[in-house]
Amino acid sequence: MTKFKNIKKEFLDFLLLDKGYSERTISSYKRDLRKFEVYVAEYGISFKKITKENLFDYHLDLSRSIGARSFARMLSTLKTFYKFLYSEELVNDVVLNNIISYPTPKFKKSIPSFLNYDKIKDVLKNIDKQDESETIKCRNKALIMLFFTSGIRLEEMTNLLLKDINFDEKSIKVFGKGSKERIANFDNESLELIKIYLKKIGKYPLLNSHLNNNLFVDKDNKALKRDNIQYIVMKNLKSLSLSSIGPHTLRHSFATHLLNKGVGLSAIKSLLGHENLSSTQVYTHVSLEKLQETISKAHPRGNK
Repeated sequence: MTKFKNIKKEFLDFLLLDKGYSERTISSYKRDLRKFEVYVAEYGISFKKITKENLFDYHLDLSRSIGARSFARMLSTLKTFYKFLYSEELVNDVVLNNIISYPTPKFKKSIPSFLNYDKIKDVLKNIDKQDESETIKCRNKALIMLFFTSGIRLEEMTNLLLKDINFDEKSIKVFGKGSKERIANFDNESLELIKIYLKKIGKYPLLNSHLNNNLFVDKDNKALKRDNIQYIVMKNLKSLSLSSIGPHTLRHSFATHLLNKGVGLSAIKSLLGHENLSSTQVYTHVSLEKLQETISKAHPRGNK
């Protein structure tokens, strides 16, 4: 499978250099193709002669360990990969059609979990009670509050540098999907928590020598990795009754809070860095569900 590895590398380089995809997106493509590479090697299948039957078997093989949503993502990766192979004249139109015509499995789009401001305050209070150093507690509170009040993605938080923060404007310059730049804002409480944390680690007031440092670091002053940030959030949200407890839950909470305050979908779309309005419209379902619940409790004939 050496040739597959070489072609895979060319494809990933194409996504990085020609398409401008982010490292996170490319890592996702790489993981998906690795699974496919293992499958064709195990069964002695030529990736240049993939049939619909091969794809069906691959789907069946994966369905034992992953859901429809994950397979839909993997299938999307394969379709992009085989379009690249076709453009390089490495597969013919029959093979390409076998891939792109394979039906994407249907899955139900879940309504995001969200926290209100009171719940976030409870989370911060619980952090204060933990058996951690004051510096770690300050860092974790600032991290969670910044997620909640800015709506930035996990990857964006991971790459956040001190020079990206405007303390006077309470804004952050972030580079989202496709390296697209946007400005995110945060509130006074987040600002104060960040300042307290930076004072603890000797980086506030800011010095030029610190500007290229990551905002959130570990005890050795090394940038917190993606998995570290995810763990901090999940650890501190796990006691809440939510269907999901990761950083994306805080992003959902940010958007839902804005919608319930009357902010329009177009504005929320810009703040979240969504490409399409359809990605933002899921929050209307959250808002409507909350409204129906409120009416049900308040109405004379509602549920008691």
